[in-house]
Amino acid sequence: MHSWIKENQIGKMPDDELLVEILKCRNDTKIGHITLNSPETLNSLTLNMVNEISELLDKWEADTQIKVIIMDGSGDKAFCAGGDIRALYESMCSADGPIFAETFFESEYRLNYKLHNFPKPIISILDGIVMGGGAGLMFGSSFKISTERTKFAMPEIGVGLFPDVGFTSVIKDLPEGLGLYIMLTSTQLNAADTLFCNLTDCSLSSEDLEKFFKEIQEIEWKDKKKDNLKILNTIVHQDGYTNKLNNFPKSKLKDELSNIQFLTNASNLYEVAKNILSNPSNDEWYLKGKDSLKRGSPTSAHLIWLQCQNSSRLNLKKVFQFELNMAIQTTRMGDFKEGIRAVIIDKDNKAEWKYDSISNVPSEWLDRHTDLAWDKNPLEDL
Repeated sequence: MHSWIKENQIGKMPDDELLVEILKCRNDTKIGHITLNSPETLNSLTLNMVNEISELLDKWEADTQIKVIIMDGSGDKAFCAGGDIRALYESMCSADGPIFAETFFESEYRLNYKLHNFPKPIISILDGIVMGGGAGLMFGSSFKISTERTKFAMPEIGVGLFPDVGFTSVIKDLPEGLGLYIMLTSTQLNAADTLFCNLTDCSLSSEDLEKFFKEIQEIEWKDKKKDNLKILNTIVHQDGYTNKLNNFPKSKLKDELSNIQFLTNASNLYEVAKNILSNPSNDEWYLKGKDSLKRGSPTSAHLIWLQCQNSSRLNLKKVFQFELNMAIQTTRMGDFKEGIRAVIIDKDNKAEWKYDSISNVPSEWLDRHTDLAWDKNPLEDL
């Protein structure tokens, strides 16, 4: 756990899943600080955590002294590795149906949407693994800081889901073909990669995080979000911080982008998958991606293709409605349940997907994933 938490901690959730503190800054300005505190689960989000973060944001939005919010993770392994996947699995196994899963996804997406639209800066410190639900917190943050330990990925194809938490809206802002590639192959990005494709705003050495926390408490924060983002930008780009970035791992993505774009430049999913799987490179980076696509759910691959088609068509509200509908349908259709069983529960890594190849997935089956899951989408009121 970061040592500064111990000094200023003012509140805990039941079982300490969240650590909450108020950092006092100059002239009675303050920062609200939330630490996801479940290092044994790589800070995976439970429904309680989602609801508590949402309530804190409501409270802090109304508090005129609180000018900035910070989110980070406990320990040095992860910011947040995803959602509470075991609870989702139990829900899908329930005789009553995946009622909890529906509640979880709706609550999570509501929080994500709230983060995107929050009127004060939200800083996420992405020190370690960032996947799934953690990526949702990251996307909604207005200032994203990676470290040399950052490992970002959207590996949902491996468990029969699709990269959700608003990623549909992110795809259009990435370099052409990149979103499709990293979703199909679960490719992991480092700090330099995330900076290269503008998924993050800056990088700091993990050794400098404590110094950064002290420095931001010496600021008199302003009333306007844009002014505070400028202050943040000035702080993190000081030579004392940026000089250390030369020691970070380089961006593989930058070097391979043209090849990735070649592989994904096709008019249909079958051709893209064929290009990736027949890529002759023996580079471990590509081989891992190829293996992930081979092992992944063919249905998920089609849902990923659909996400790419919808990315530029849907505004943020529509994105979360689209994703919620599809997420609920995946909890009802079987591949998601089977994927979690194979990867998380039994760990045999031998998922028996509904269809054994991308070319064998019928369009009627895919249509069932986009059919309305209820009479009215629960996120209509966003």
